[in-house]
Amino acid sequence: MNEANPAESEVETQAHQVPWEEQFEDHENKIEEYIQNCIFRGCSVEGTTHRKAELQTIFRRIEIADSTHPAGRRHLVVWDLLDPSRGSHYVSLITSSLLNDDLAPATRRKYMSALRWFCDYVVAKPNLPGSSRVSLPEKYGPLVTSLTKYDLPVHAADRPRKKRYALAPGLRDDFFEFLRLEYLRNHRKPLVAARNYTAIIFQAEIGARSSELLGIRSEGESSDIDERNGRIRLYGKGTAYSGKRLRWVPLSPLASEVLSPFQKFFKPLFPKSPDSDYLFLGKDGVRLTKDAYWKVFKRIVKRAIEFGLPLPADLRPHDLRRTCSTNKLKKNPLEYRKVLKHLGHSYPSSAAPYLIATDEDVEEQQGDLIDIFIDPYIERRGKD
Repeated sequence: MNEANPAESEVETQAHQVPWEEQFEDHENKIEEYIQNCIFRGCSVEGTTHRKAELQTIFRRIEIADSTHPAGRRHLVVWDLLDPSRGSHYVSLITSSLLNDDLAPATRRKYMSALRWFCDYVVAKPNLPGSSRVSLPEKYGPLVTSLTKYDLPVHAADRPRKKRYALAPGLRDDFFEFLRLEYLRNHRKPLVAARNYTAIIFQAEIGARSSELLGIRSEGESSDIDERNGRIRLYGKGTAYSGKRLRWVPLSPLASEVLSPFQKFFKPLFPKSPDSDYLFLGKDGVRLTKDAYWKVFKRIVKRAIEFGLPLPADLRPHDLRRTCSTNKLKKNPLEYRKVLKHLGHSYPSSAAPYLIATDEDVEEQQGDLIDIFIDPYIERRGKD
């Protein structure tokens, strides 16, 4: 935690009339209300959990003097940042603390974006959770947005570019065979190995994002798998406040072949839980998270390289999505619009691949377009 300037004198505000315990409760309740609103608008539960943790972390980064707190100092709360006279100062303290800790640009942007969205929400909806008689401005003073575009870290174009990979059909098939003949046979937990094998095959064959892949439900009334028509339903990214964008993608013969035995023999062995409808579960029966899947994937790639496959050491799950789209386009060069629709993107203008992305959603869409047009930054591994 970083402290404000010790020489800085305490500034009396309207909030000083409210006990610290009550301030903290109001602050936490407002965060919880915001998180519930995000879920209502279609954000994933996993994503909102991360966002809540990010907000709690960022507010605790700075301590300020406050006589209402038993220790005489406390961490920031949201109306501190929205105070018309002091808000900008507190924002500058947060940005300085992020710089002093030498965090990666992407991490700094993540924290500041989460903070900006939350502050915008509070200004737009200044109600006090649990009370219909008094609002936040009436209790804590005027609220004014103090975060601007200048408080967000470097432009996307200035961020270090991550390498993109697409596995050529030959190397992709060799990777699949390694999983089937070496990984599955030698893993000490066949249940976990079968899950990982199925997840990797699925992502490479249907071109799903990791969040879409791990959001697939295979049981119950909300099952996303339509075996009769050989297709699967994915919930992709939507536009602002629109919720998830639904699309159906066909199951390839290999994906169908792998899915059937996994559902029949392995998935029933996972412990039962409220998440049991999901296709991919953790060892405790809870839905597999993106972080857990990413770590598993990195370990598998490392084992494949040690086995002798010429995979890049920094291959990521999203590269399986690129592998799918790049190989589809190479087979049918004139069907790029169809491939974009398969990936879950709307049809962009012909200039879209050459524009500088300004946010993560646009950056991913343009990145996939660049992959489709065989961007010079994408490295195709292996021979056809």
